[in-house]
Amino acid sequence: MENGGESSLRASQWSTEFRRSFKELAHQDDATFDVLVQADDERSTARHTRLGEATPAIPTVVYWFMVVSPAATVGAFAFGLPRRRGPAHLLLLSTLAVLFTGSLLLIQDIDRPFDGQIRITGDAMRGTAEDISEDFAEDHPGAVLPCDEGGTRTT
Repeated sequence: MENGGESSLRASQWSTEFRRSFKELAHQDDATFDVLVQADDERSTARHTRLGEATPAIPTVVYWFMVVSPAATVGAFAFGLPRRRGPAHLLLLSTLAVLFTGSLLLIQDIDRPFDGQIRITGDAMRGTAEDISEDFAEDHPGAVLPCDEGGTRTT
């Protein structure tokens, strides 16, 4: 997601195999598996939503239009200042330039939620995975998970 909405091939393959197994088990007339299939469908929908959110919404052309417009405004304001510029005029011009630049940087940063200064990290997901792994290890001592730390299937 840090790459602008590109999905991981490994996660997609793992998810497809997981869903296929659940759907096969769901045909056994057991309500538990129906619940698992529904939960998996919800997880899949949430993943697609996150991928969509990771894709920048502001097209490059619009962003550059937003950059050029304030630059032209500040430039026009600078040329419109009197010849004898006082400190108040220069302070106002500098303040406008900083505000326009800051707002554009903020818009760009918010438009890319998994990258930049204001970003969503995978810390919560990592913590959840560690918690589930600990619970699994306690409930099934000596059991081996079917994948390695990177999510690659081992069995």
